[in-house]
Amino acid sequence: MDSEAIVRELLVEGLDDWVPVDRLVGLAREESERSGTDFRSLAVRLLGDLVMDGLMDVGEIGDTGFEPWAGDAGTVLARAVAALDQVGWRPAGGVCWLANTPEGDRTAPR
Repeated sequence: MDSEAIVRELLVEGLDDWVPVDRLVGLAREESERSGTDFRSLAVRLLGDLVMDGLMDVGEIGDTGFEPWAGDAGTVLARAVAALDQVGWRPAGGVCWLANTPEGDRTAPR
């Protein structure tokens, strides 16, 4: 599964529910093993594509449901990467979640 396929997969999943960042990490790990690419670089690039292109928001699950992190796309991306670095890219459901934006919903293949 290449990078574009991973992005499509995450957007399709995001049509129905919030997506744990673990899913992105797992797909990136599988692709990096298959292709021999650097895992962390691939995962950061995928997350960056989703956030910087306005396809998915990063946040957490709170009292009101999905609560996106405040800040511009670059700030949010840096926060997510730092949080993933802190757990050695093994988030175990505790780092953050992804939610489709309206643009992500429109972009997701049906």
